[in-house]
Formats: sequence, structure tokens, C-alpha cells
Amino acid sequence: MTYGRNMDFWWIGNIVDSAVRFAVPLFLILSGATLLSKEYKLGEFYKKRFVRVLVPLLFWMLCYWVFRWAVLEPWQQPKEFSAVMHWARDLFLSEGISKHFWYVYMILFIYLFVPFLGKAVRKLSNSWLLTLLFAWVVLFIALRPIPINFYRWSDFFGYKLLGYFLYTGYLVLGYYLMQIRLTWSKTRIFAAVIFILSIASSAIYTYFASKNAHQLDLSIYSYLTVNTVIQSIAIFIWAKDLHIGNRFLLLLQTTISNYSYGIYLVHIIVIGIFFRNNIFWTMAQPLISLPIIVLATLVCSYIIIFMLRKIPGGKFIAG
Repeated sequence: MTYGRNMDFWWIGNIVDSAVRFAVPLFLILSGATLLSKEYKLGEFYKKRFVRVLVPLLFWMLCYWVFRWAVLEPWQQPKEFSAVMHWARDLFLSEGISKHFWYVYMILFIYLFVPFLGKAVRKLSNSWLLTLLFAWVVLFIALRPIPINFYRWSDFFGYKLLGYFLYTGYLVLGYYLMQIRLTWSKTRIFAAVIFILSIASSAIYTYFASKNAHQLDLSIYSYLTVNTVIQSIAIFIWAKDLHIGNRFLLLLQTTISNYSYGIYLVHIIVIGIFFRNNIFWTMAQPLISLPIIVLATLVCSYIIIFMLRKIPGGKFIAG
């Protein structure tokens, strides 16, 4: 999404990006809402979460190493074993093999502390939780100037761990939102309005910030901004007590829930294959091409994970 070129397309991309800032925070909010209220035996908790998350990650790390090597030009591909190992190490250090893995690395780190975090927050009253969340917002605003790179593994690890720590605030937020009861009849309508306003404010801010800087400014897109926190709260509250009665929608919800991790792990390979075959969102009017490419990516990713799970033992590695 390059600012200053084809602004009609740029605005579509800007609005779409502004509308999905909640994606990562919402998963963390849901994790906090479902995990922090329970007491766990440490061995059982770690075994269940790390087998579910870590084993598929290791499998897909190997897949992405192979994929990234295969898409190199022949003259760029290392051939000798030592050269391949050196290339693989450098790829991990520079971007964690594939940049979307940053999220899984972060989740694994957070899972280490979930049983202890849950025990701590369950001792706090709602007023103390709200105070803690306010302090969290102040903290991530104050620490915003610190350059935290979640992709590379060759930087100072302290900054990366600090970033992971800041994301745990979303778990506490999820736990808090489950403790409060909103009885106003128009709560869902209000949440929807706030969600729409958060999209508008993000898109407009990005436009003026980019215009003033004479280059693309995506600072408000960060998952740790007040606007993103508000958007995530709004979508959570809107969906919190939503009842789905349609059988097809229930089946779709269950399928997405069961396959979401695997789809997330594989989807970058699917997008990479699309791009190598000239299937871009710019190949047509984005209002047409974007939904088609998103749907095609989801369907192809789902089929890959579905087929992998049919292989003996595949359910443990597919995700």
C-alpha cells in the first residue's frame, strides 16, 4: 500500500487495513477471557498448549525453510549442506523464517505465564483490574518510542520480551470484559458505532500522517495503540453475547475455530504461490479482487490443512 500512487486503490487498502486492526488483539482478549478464569495443573496446561502450538510450528518452520529456498532464483539457492544451514540460520535471524511467525513466538512466550497471571488477576477486584488496565495503556504509550522488532532474532532480546510482555495486557483486558455485565439494551448498537468510528479515525489519521510525512505512516495500525484497543473492545462487546441459531453459520463457526491455527500457519505459502502466478489484489478493482483473493486463500489453506489431517499423525503437525 504505497502512499501517493493510485489513491483510489490506496484508500480501499487503507480502510480495509483500518477495519482489521482488532484481529491479533481479539485473539488475545479471547484467550484471556477463557484461560485466566481457570485453575490449572501446570504439567497438563503446558503439555496441552505446547503440543497444540509448538509441534505444528516446528513442522511449518521446516516447510517455510523449504518453500523460501525453492522460490529463490537458481543462482541464489545454496547447494552445499553447510551453505544451506548458514542460509537457514540467517533467514531465521533476519525475519524468524516467515514474518507471520512472530505471533506464534509471542503466544508461546505468553503461555508460559498464563497460569500465574490467571492466579494473580483472580485476586483483584474489578476496580483494581481497571486501574491495572489504565496503567497498561499509559505504559505502552510511554514505551512507544522504543524500537521493538518482533521479526528479527538478531536484535537485543530485551526489547522483544518487553513487547511480548505488553501484549499480555490484552489477556487481562479479556478477563476484565468477562467479569463486567453490560445491561444497556443498546450496548451492541453502541459497540458497532464505536467500531465504525475506530475504522474512520484510523483511516483518516493514516491519510493525514502520510500526507504530512510525504510517505506512508502506519503508526496508528499498531496493535498497541489506544485506537486499536478501543476497536478490539468494541468488536468483543458486540460479539460477546451474540447467539447464532443458523445451522450453516454454526458449522462455519466450528470449522473456522478448529482450523484457524493451521490456516494461519500455511496461508503465507498460499499467498506466495498466488503472487508467483500474478494473482494480486491489484489485478482488478480492489472491491472485487480483495474479497476473491481472501476467500481463495482461506479455501486453499483450509484444503491443505484438511488433507494433512487425513494423513496418519497429520493432526499433530497440521495445526
